[in-house]
Formats: sequence, structure tokens, C-alpha cells
Amino acid sequence: MYRRRATPPRDASLTARQTGLMIGAMERDIEHRGINLRRLAHEVDETRRRMVVGGVFYVLGWLLVCLFTPAISVYPWASLTIAVIFVSLAVARLALRPPVSQDPRVLTHWLDLQWLIIQVSAAVWGAVVLWTLISPVLANARMALLVGAAGFATAIAHTYSMRFWPSLLAVVLIYAPATALMWMPGHDRAVAFSLTVYLAYVITSLIRSHRDFHDRLDFQETLRQQRDAFERMSRTDDLTLLANRRVFVAELERVRAEATNHTRPVSLLVIDLDHFKQINDQHGHAIGDTCLSGFAEQLRLVFAGQGELPARLGGEEFAVLLPGHTEPEAATRAEAFRIGLAAVAVVPEQPTLRIHVSIGVAEFDAKRHLSSDTFLIDADRALYRAKNEGRNRVCQASGNRL
Repeated sequence: MYRRRATPPRDASLTARQTGLMIGAMERDIEHRGINLRRLAHEVDETRRRMVVGGVFYVLGWLLVCLFTPAISVYPWASLTIAVIFVSLAVARLALRPPVSQDPRVLTHWLDLQWLIIQVSAAVWGAVVLWTLISPVLANARMALLVGAAGFATAIAHTYSMRFWPSLLAVVLIYAPATALMWMPGHDRAVAFSLTVYLAYVITSLIRSHRDFHDRLDFQETLRQQRDAFERMSRTDDLTLLANRRVFVAELERVRAEATNHTRPVSLLVIDLDHFKQINDQHGHAIGDTCLSGFAEQLRLVFAGQGELPARLGGEEFAVLLPGHTEPEAATRAEAFRIGLAAVAVVPEQPTLRIHVSIGVAEFDAKRHLSSDTFLIDADRALYRAKNEGRNRVCQASGNRL
């Protein structure tokens, strides 16, 4: 029988390697973006939970100033303005709900708004503390507000440590004005020294809290990656990274059951590498393994349609599930794959080494294939007929041969 021959392009193996490298780079980029998105989503969740009650304490702090000093009677408009600012910021913390969208730009914008609220609150409180230190009318509240500034700075360092520099800015805004004023002539240097030492402690705590937060995220990501790796190992063949036999049989059964209830055709290819034992004997098992990996890559590239599933059944035997294909259509694709495979050097170290395959094709028949096993047996029989008739060919379960 006349057999078509494909002229192998000179850079066929190079193209396959380049394609593999491009796919690998794309997968790594997608994984990296996925990690960043998960970390960003986690930061949004943490920020939301920690922002809920913070604004209330600024309102309470200013209320204490108004209760224990004549601030309202002496500075009515200023007192009212400060109260409105703190209440508005507290309401804004509750009103700005986390976005439903998982777009990184949307999440980042929401976080930026939260940090703006934190920093404005800190700046207003820092200005209030400075005002009490300057105004004799508010002298009764000085010690309470200084303690409050220290407490708020500590809370920011421990609670909002997700981002170091925005958090440090909030600490400086709330704490630095009073500390700087106390170092000026005419003020208590002992208090200034105490405030400065405590500021150093707060910054140290912020550094540690920031590191702990991101170490925890790293640990969680490591656990997730290990879980995903174990999941992949349970579903894929270690050498070829194709679906393993267990996954393939489960998918075959699912598609078979679906095809039983519908008229959509489903076909199955069973593929065996011809004379693979000779490749192992002549070139060694390392080359044999590379050969299997390269062959699997070709399967992935050619049978990449929706619902198509290439898998390694064991040894040098592979299979491809082709939903939506009749037996002749599946056989045509199998023949094109067989011819194209001969033009590709799947082992870069052995550019003259070529792989030939025998392929059996079967189409699902609800009357005959009462289980996935009988469906697979039909394709197996077609495969063995292809091998008995001389190998390197495609045979159909219906009796036809390409």
C-alpha cells in the first residue's frame, strides 16, 4: 500500500523545543501572577478585618478632650470640625467594602483608599496632640493625648503591618509632631527622650510585624504549592506529565456515560511506540525516557482541543480521548499525527532518531460498549492488528486501515 511521506522541516525539533520553552515560560508567568493575586486578596481581607473598629477610638479620644477641657466653649468650630473629620473617617472605614472583582488594579485601588484613611486619621490626631501641647486651654488633655498617640502608633505598627512604608508614614504622622515639639527649648527633655525611645520601639515592632506577616503568607503559599504538587502527582504521570491511567479511565467513563445519553460521537486512540525496547537497548534508558517525554510533548501539542485528553497508560502505551470525533475523523487525525511525528526529532541529543507508532482507533457504540473497559478493548484490538500488519500504521476497530 502506498504510504505518504512527510518531508521533515530542518528545524522541526528546534521548533518543538522552542514551543516547549514558551509554554513553560507562560505557565511560570501565570503561576507568578496567581501567587501575587492571592497575596493581594489576602491583604485585602486582612485590611478589611483590621479596619472595622480603628476609627471608633479616634472619635472616643477626641470626645475625652471635649469632656475634660473647655475645647468646645473656646474653640467651638474647630472642635466641631475635628469631630466631623473623625466621625467621617470612621464611617468611611465601614462604608468602603472590599471589591468583588479580582482585578489586581481594583484591589490595589481599594487598598490605597484604606491607607489614605489610616494616614489622614493619623495626621489629624498628630495635629490634635500638637495643638494640645501648644494651647494652654487644652493643657488638661496633654498627658492623655500623648499616651493616646503612643497607643495609636503601637496599634498601627502591629495591626497595619502589611505594608511597611505606608504604615511607617502613619506612625510618623501621629507621633513625630509631639516628639519634635518636646525636643524644642522650654519643654520637658525627659519626656522628649522617653517619646523618642518609644518611637524606636514602635518602629522595631513594625519591622518585626511586617516580616512576620509576609513570612506567614510565604508559609501559606508553600503549603498550597505542596498541596497542588501532591494533587498533580496523583493525577499525572511523573515522566511525561500527561494524565495517568487512573485519571484517563475516570474521564473515559464520564465521557462514555455522557455519550450514552446523547448522540455526540466519541472516539479513542490507543498508541504504542514501535520497537521501543530496541531504543532502550541501543541508546540507554536515559534516552528512552527522553524519547517518551518528547513524544508526550508532541501529543500535547497536536491533541490540545477542547475536551481532548492525551494520557500515558503505562510503559510505551498511550491513549487519546477525542470527544466529538467519529471513527474516520479520529483515524484521519491519528494518521496526520503519525506522519508528522516521523519528521520531528523528539530527542535533541539524537537528531537522527525518529519514532514510529502503531495506532488503534475505536468509536463509542452504546449498544456494544456497555463499559469503558469494552470501549478500550476495541481500540486495543485495532492497535494489535496494526502491529501484526507491520507496525507504523493506523487501524480502525471497524476494520479499515489508513
